[in-house]
Amino acid sequence: MRVKLSYTVEEEDVLAEAAKIINLAADDMQQAISLFNDVQEELKGTNDDNGIVNVNRAFEMLDEYRKSLFRMDTRIGEVVEIVKGYDEYQRTAQFPSPAEAPLEDLLHTQGALEEMLEGVNPE
Repeated sequence: MRVKLSYTVEEEDVLAEAAKIINLAADDMQQAISLFNDVQEELKGTNDDNGIVNVNRAFEMLDEYRKSLFRMDTRIGEVVEIVKGYDEYQRTAQFPSPAEAPLEDLLHTQGALEEMLEGVNPE
């Protein structure tokens, strides 16, 4: 069973934490590379002196290869979501939407607009 974890870090540490999470997939990456090479050798029959392919072993290796790739893809997907969230947060902090702007900023903008409109003749 898969369980979702969450924890907090300082804003400036988010990307470094994302890098650490990617690194958690290092063992799966190494296993995938090894299986990538080994399954080819098995399917070519070079693992046997007589060139006989052990099909059952090849199936097992391919299954383990797929599982390893899935675990890596899951971990990378998690990091993508973290980086997206961080990027959106940074953009929002830099350019807040009117609904998120402080009330004093909105009142200042409203006052400036009213001053500009005072000089406009509706006729």
